[in-house]
Amino acid sequence: MNSYKSSKHSVLLLNSILLGVLYIAIAIVVHGSASVTFGHRVAIFFGDSITYGDGASNSSHRWSTLVTNALNLQEDNQAISATVLQNTVPVLANNGRDRYQQDIIQRSPNYVYILYGLNDLRYNGANFSTMNFQNDLDEVVAGLISDGIPPNHIVIGSPPYINPTGYSLYPPYNAGSTTKHRQYRDATKAIARRYHTKWADVYQYMLNRGASTLVSNDFIHPNDFGHQAIKDAMLKAN
Repeated sequence: MNSYKSSKHSVLLLNSILLGVLYIAIAIVVHGSASVTFGHRVAIFFGDSITYGDGASNSSHRWSTLVTNALNLQEDNQAISATVLQNTVPVLANNGRDRYQQDIIQRSPNYVYILYGLNDLRYNGANFSTMNFQNDLDEVVAGLISDGIPPNHIVIGSPPYINPTGYSLYPPYNAGSTTKHRQYRDATKAIARRYHTKWADVYQYMLNRGASTLVSNDFIHPNDFGHQAIKDAMLKAN
């Protein structure tokens, strides 16, 4: 009798182990990794070097990490430094329009934060324009919504404020101006309003709360205070 109970217990234990292994296998197939944090909502952050965290003293002070900490989200930072959003000729590598399906849609996030445009507005390519940027941002946002991401789970930020001295530095990213910056700002707002996503006027928020004091010595990237300001602006998006 005891032998029977012991054998039955062993079978039940083995079944439990096999079931656990099956759950892990499913997680690997669906998510591509066994290190899945169950119960956490995932936010993808899509942008250039500022979203990557340049200018911050360390990654814990970059604006994307500050947002995820504030909202108890799991961060998936898909930013790539020195990239633009538009795929205008000459098409630049890793532009946002060409990689959003792989770097956002295929990763199935709950939320998406987009902060692009600063490199677009400063790039000196003859064909780069506000209209091309807006058209490609339109395609990206429409694609996200079509794939099932709710519009109110998408946050679009206007290109962050920089010290005006930075507009003419660092070729080929030396064709910016305050006028172009405001035009790109308006382009992000137009797409957000068209698709009823959330929009954060990061540019104006930084301008009103310290302007160049929020920018590092390279005149482009935000310092820790600047990253904090971007985080605050994103959290106030509507």
